[in-house]
Amino acid sequence: MNDEALKKLWQEQNLVEPALPSEQQISALKQRMKKLGRTLFWRDIRENIGAVFTAVIFSFYFCKFDAFLVRAGCVIVVASALFNILYLFLKKRVPPKLHPDESVTESLRRDLQKTNIEIGLLRSVLWWYVLPGTFGVMLFYLGLVQLLTPALGFATILVSIDLFLCWLNERAVDRRLMPLKYEIEALLDPDNHPAPPEPEKKHMTSKLLVILATVGLCFFVAKVVKAVEPSVKLTSKAPAAIDEMLARIVAQDKIPAMSIAVVVDGKIVATNAVGVRKYGGTEKVTIDDQFHLGSVTKSMTATVAAMLVEQGKISWTTTIGEIFSSSKGQINGEYHNVTLEQLLAQRGGVPGNPPNELWRKAWLATGSAAEQRLAFIKGMLAEKPEAKPGTKFIYSNQGYTIAGVMLEKASGKTWENLMQTMLFEPLGMKSAGFGAPATLGKVDQPWGHKAGLLNIEPVPPGPAADNPLAISPAGAVHCSMEDLARYAAFHLAGERGEGKLLKPGSFKKLHQAVGDDYALGWMVLSRGWAKGNALMHNGSNTMFYVVVWIAPERNFAVVVATNTGSDKAFPACDAAASELIRQFLQ
Repeated sequence: MNDEALKKLWQEQNLVEPALPSEQQISALKQRMKKLGRTLFWRDIRENIGAVFTAVIFSFYFCKFDAFLVRAGCVIVVASALFNILYLFLKKRVPPKLHPDESVTESLRRDLQKTNIEIGLLRSVLWWYVLPGTFGVMLFYLGLVQLLTPALGFATILVSIDLFLCWLNERAVDRRLMPLKYEIEALLDPDNHPAPPEPEKKHMTSKLLVILATVGLCFFVAKVVKAVEPSVKLTSKAPAAIDEMLARIVAQDKIPAMSIAVVVDGKIVATNAVGVRKYGGTEKVTIDDQFHLGSVTKSMTATVAAMLVEQGKISWTTTIGEIFSSSKGQINGEYHNVTLEQLLAQRGGVPGNPPNELWRKAWLATGSAAEQRLAFIKGMLAEKPEAKPGTKFIYSNQGYTIAGVMLEKASGKTWENLMQTMLFEPLGMKSAGFGAPATLGKVDQPWGHKAGLLNIEPVPPGPAADNPLAISPAGAVHCSMEDLARYAAFHLAGERGEGKLLKPGSFKKLHQAVGDDYALGWMVLSRGWAKGNALMHNGSNTMFYVVVWIAPERNFAVVVATNTGSDKAFPACDAAASELIRQFLQ
């Protein structure tokens, strides 16, 4: 290009500033911009305070919990909150006035730049504000809970809040910012500016799909993480936390003592005991102290039955009539075809409560335990069943006593001998025995306690410290919680196909519910924290209380005991078991 052409081009340029709007228009616009600026300033202050508060709260949760999903969610939420603060700061760095006497045109252009920035922020809020926070909060929540129903409920609430936020921001753009943007543009170029455009349609459907996809991704990530991470994470804080928790429950529920044991991956990883052996006494319980197991004994009787079935000494279908063939004339005919399996599944029709006179005689009976059991069941079998055998679940100590005597008849050994030689000794349960654990006249083991008028009352060792010997197979074993944990680990391994002493098929038989939710000595209950079915049984001789939980899918078990059968025993043990489950599984 030559000099003449360049000169001509320069002369043709329009160097005139746009026509300035009237002072009245400028004043009104400035007032609106000033008001909007104050609104946005205080909104940003609130947003930043909320972001800092969120970051602090989730940082605290990060330190409190060890679960990977919970911590990952905390990191994402904290990072998102800090990013929001920085992002707002950087985006709103509009250049200041170039000089004190800035022109009206330059001022309007800066106002237009501010408005466009705000429009861009509000229209993109889904990506930089909503989704990152949603992803982190959802992962955090999925790490805390195991049940699908509350997780879906929480996700529904979160999606609703997200969609509402997006709608509010789109509404602010359409009703306030876009009209303001058009007004500024019209003032800058009144001749060439078109009519105000129609408000853009709010694409809420597409936003909803994006939010749902994010939440769905959270569920997928949670499922993958929980599938590949170890089923249990231990923390170095567990022993101290357990000790503190047990002491709190013992003091809060005013129970004498509590003892626990936890099994992880087949190993006993925690044992603890707090409190006193006797209410009002000074003798402290230890982790080796023995607690009465009550009806937890039932699963032990059923386990020995499975061993004898494998040995061919008896079968699941062996009937009362076959075992007591010589006494058939003394047995009610409706009991003749009741099988061993029906008795152990609590479906043999045997009454839940024995006749009053028979129960009185059981308390006064003398002779060996086996003799007392035989006399007791003869009295039971002479009576009519409570229900037609095989048709109804009836929880019955008497039914288990009949099963125990059937095992004695089939093996030629007493029930006590069968338990010791076939179960306790092979499993190393050295503390296991029968009846009340303490010695007469001594406080060498925990005493049982009953509810009194004002406080619980200790029951001295002796005949009144346990149920009659007649119903031993239903609930007479005592042992330490460490030994009970060994027994729980035995069933845990068996359910996972890794057991000893019994074949996998026998464990399956013992753990499979026969109608309702009762198996052979076990309750079979679906629990979210167990990631499937859990085996549970509790027990009480009215002076002690024990509960056992086994979660095969998590390779986890917990046992809890207290030396009182008062109404405080169940909630106290339940609270301890729940806390241990939370500490070790979440």
